[in-house]
Amino acid sequence: MDRNQELFHFLSSSQTRRSRRHFMQQAGALGVSSFALASLLEACGGQASTTAASATPAANLTGPIDMQTLITNAKKEGKLEAIGFPPEWANYKEILGSYTTKYVTVDYKAEAEYSSAQELEAFKKSQLHPHGDVGDVGFKFGPLAVTQGLITPYKHATWDDIPAELKDPDGNWCTEYWGTQAFVVNTDIVKNPPTSFKELLSGNYKNMVGIDGDPRQANDAFIAVYSAALATSGSLDDIQPGIDFFAQLKKKSNFTPARSSVANITKGEVAIAVMWDYLGLGFRDQLQGKPNLKVLIPTDGSIAGPYVSIVNKTAPHPYAARLWIEHIFSDEGQLDYLKGYAHPARYQKLVAAGKVPAELSAKLPAAEQYANVKFVTDTKKLDAAADVLNKNWQSQVLGQ
Repeated sequence: MDRNQELFHFLSSSQTRRSRRHFMQQAGALGVSSFALASLLEACGGQASTTAASATPAANLTGPIDMQTLITNAKKEGKLEAIGFPPEWANYKEILGSYTTKYVTVDYKAEAEYSSAQELEAFKKSQLHPHGDVGDVGFKFGPLAVTQGLITPYKHATWDDIPAELKDPDGNWCTEYWGTQAFVVNTDIVKNPPTSFKELLSGNYKNMVGIDGDPRQANDAFIAVYSAALATSGSLDDIQPGIDFFAQLKKKSNFTPARSSVANITKGEVAIAVMWDYLGLGFRDQLQGKPNLKVLIPTDGSIAGPYVSIVNKTAPHPYAARLWIEHIFSDEGQLDYLKGYAHPARYQKLVAAGKVPAELSAKLPAAEQYANVKFVTDTKKLDAAADVLNKNWQSQVLGQ
């Protein structure tokens, strides 16, 4: 996800140089919570005053917090700052809209296209100038955010519905949905769509195959390379065969540097996109045959990738942030992900309770396409794969 930036200015640089007392007065006038102030002052190397500390909300912010408390306090805070929520991604347009209608306004458009790495960078900057309440990052970035001290725990009301391997035991991050790598094929250009990674190498697909950004930065692209490794070597223990695959694809001139965005797919600059299934299915519906798209799960290897929700440790709107978490894990929020073809983390619970509409289930790809999909929830494997990719992608793929 390439996501444009337009920073929210909580305080100007001249304000930050004023006295601590004046700083507290100005921040209070802006409606910034004492929770965020205490975190900010600590990040700046000081400690909140006794007055500020005594004003910190008494509620246990690790959750769950009852909805009325969240709603009341979120409305006092006035808005939610969301980092990394592109509207076209996993039906976020509807999810963001329903949150705004029910609760408070969401600021998200400026930084909607941020990659997972950029989201964490925004949280780092928030330590000095509080900005950004919640993020949506690839699975391996959840534990990374914990080690960097950027996020704070919150266990939502439906926490027990989420499988243990898809959440942090201490509540720091939790999977909201997952997708799996697919081929999104422009059939107006590609008359015989490939069904495997092997076919991408053997076929005449000059400058047609693209991924969703830089795999060192974007989780979608990272899992595309990892899936190619699974397809060519059959192993999740080594991503190098995936790097070798894309090096061969580039040498054959089948790999294009163009990102597999809906714009590039529409223009035909990427005729075969390797990306999340839910993105491709959403693009198919959005484009309505202009061009015609076909979404296929590669038969020789595809990895499922969970995305996880995180709350900024220095969130300027801590209650609005936690209200967001409750919203996306509610029945409504989870079904909204499914409408966008993302697999909600509570899917099995919703099915068992008879809450998934039949017409919605009918729009999903056939279950047999997912027979060989693999999950990678071992963060050590993900870290090892990321390390190898970071070392070799530039020299072995882009440097050719």
